[in-house]
Amino acid sequence: MRKIVFFLFLVGFANVLNGEIRFTHRVDDYSTHQPVLFEMAMRTEGPIIEFGCGNGSTDLLHEICKKNGRLLISIDDDFEWLQKFSQKYRGDGYEEDNSGWHKFFFVPGKNVNNHEDCGYWIHFLDNCQLLKETHFDLCFVDQSPWLARIETIKRFKHKSRYIILHDCDFYPVHKVCGKTVKMTDYKNSIPGIYDFSDLLPHFKLYYPLHPWPLFSGPPTLLGSEFESDFPDINYNDY
Repeated sequence: MRKIVFFLFLVGFANVLNGEIRFTHRVDDYSTHQPVLFEMAMRTEGPIIEFGCGNGSTDLLHEICKKNGRLLISIDDDFEWLQKFSQKYRGDGYEEDNSGWHKFFFVPGKNVNNHEDCGYWIHFLDNCQLLKETHFDLCFVDQSPWLARIETIKRFKHKSRYIILHDCDFYPVHKVCGKTVKMTDYKNSIPGIYDFSDLLPHFKLYYPLHPWPLFSGPPTLLGSEFESDFPDINYNDY
């Protein structure tokens, strides 16, 4: 098993596009959204926003948007983590005054005594003028805490053509939103069936390749208020 996993790891890193996009979804549970994110970023042309920077998303989106100077906004509540990416792209899309095509925003106010409190995210979402004024082709939601993701979708589903939510099974399983139609068989890695029509009228779930990096997959949700035709995505291509 270790040899198989190591081989898949090498395949993921060997599959490089434009010299910078590395697909690690086969072995990294933080990156199982990559094929969906890549496909939808390539299928759209307008602004993109990501909530929660990551090795599996920020670099990928930066390289796609770089070709045409396409607006990309990356937002995180961890200043050091955010700075890691902003400084990496300083002078290459990002400018210190945030005038470049790749903009970074820090969300202050994290409650160190309650890691599930998302009030500071709500305050930021409701008061950032640029976010109020901009409509997006793609909104990627993958930040913490968990409830902040739902608050983000509530505010952006009406102004984003597509929404991508990572780790989506968490919400119906914990009865936050969505409905469990058929529970995931975690022991045998058999995908579950979940209904997210209370969050987005049109949606489709994508599970990673076997062996799953995490016991739950984890799955990725692609949804929209406006579009209902979602692509079949072959994870083996990435």
